[in-house]
Amino acid sequence: MKKHIILVTALMVILSIAMAGCSKNPQEQDKAQGVRGGRGAGAVKVAQVVEGNLREKMTLSGTLEALNSADVVAKTSAKVASLLVDVGSRVSAGQTLMTLEAEDLKAAVAAAEANLETAKVTYDLSLSKYQRGKELKQSEAISQWDFEENYEGAYRKAAAALKSAQAALAQSQARYNDTIIKSPISGVVTARNINVGELAGSSGPIFSISNLDKVVVLVNVNEQQVNKFAEGQKVAVKVSAVSQNPFTGVVTNIALAADPKLKAYPIKIELDNKDHKLKPGMFAEVLWERELEKSLLIPRQAVVSQDGKSKVFVLDHGVVKERQVQTGAADGQNIAVISGLSKGEQVIIDNLDNLKDGMKVNPQSNQGGSQKNPRGKGEEQ
Repeated sequence: MKKHIILVTALMVILSIAMAGCSKNPQEQDKAQGVRGGRGAGAVKVAQVVEGNLREKMTLSGTLEALNSADVVAKTSAKVASLLVDVGSRVSAGQTLMTLEAEDLKAAVAAAEANLETAKVTYDLSLSKYQRGKELKQSEAISQWDFEENYEGAYRKAAAALKSAQAALAQSQARYNDTIIKSPISGVVTARNINVGELAGSSGPIFSISNLDKVVVLVNVNEQQVNKFAEGQKVAVKVSAVSQNPFTGVVTNIALAADPKLKAYPIKIELDNKDHKLKPGMFAEVLWERELEKSLLIPRQAVVSQDGKSKVFVLDHGVVKERQVQTGAADGQNIAVISGLSKGEQVIIDNLDNLKDGMKVNPQSNQGGSQKNPRGKGEEQ
């Protein structure tokens, strides 16, 4: 009797297991078998290979500088007599900025002028006597020795004295002129470092003058970037402290050799600044970009780089095919494909680490993909 009960219980357990196996969803069974067999990776997102144009971009940082600037230094030591400009004053080249006390130098100029007048009178008299002496010599009224001693010699001495007096006046005038401080350039006074009554000297700048009608931004680029610029090229320059809209700058200078310290090539970009809103020292961003030739494009995340080579996974009728590709330029979303793909093919853009050649997968629409190219035509799937 006990053996009969044990046999019946065993048959019931076996029957329950068989019924449970039959109740499994056929799709779940197929999926389980696929995973065990290494043939499936579930649903994947794909994007179509399209034709379009990339825009190559780069952002370079720098600071604004005045196009022309100068530090004014006194050439002589003396007390400040008057200040004629202040910070913010607009000045022209040659305009007087300040004067130094120079009564002694002014007197020296007056004395030199008087000496010059005396030398001129002496010269004029000796010149007349010299000409009369030549007439007398020609008529043999005087001897050669008398002519050279009393006529020609006196004339030459007077001529030398006149030159000496002229030089002395020029020297005195130069010393006096050094007490009148003038602006070397047209611009705006950006610094004044002295007051009336203080002693001016050559140890430091008295004024700083900057021409703010134009400013420049200096950026440093590497060897891969330098040849992408050309003199006269227009570029966008953003100065966030002034405006969110970029200004238009012009490349005016490109270094022919790299800076030995920075190992980079300095480039100057000039901007108009008639309203003087752009100030030296402000942070600026140079927004360089150019449109490249039309090419085949795919999302950047579709490319796998390995051992210096690039590959993608193409979806062909539900089967994954691994393919080597040669890529080119890229932007923030897409990358150009030079060879290895054809327009209209589909590439997988997610779950790439789990893909293998020959796998069967289900394509899923790329609702949130990054393949956006307003200049190229194509669609995503």
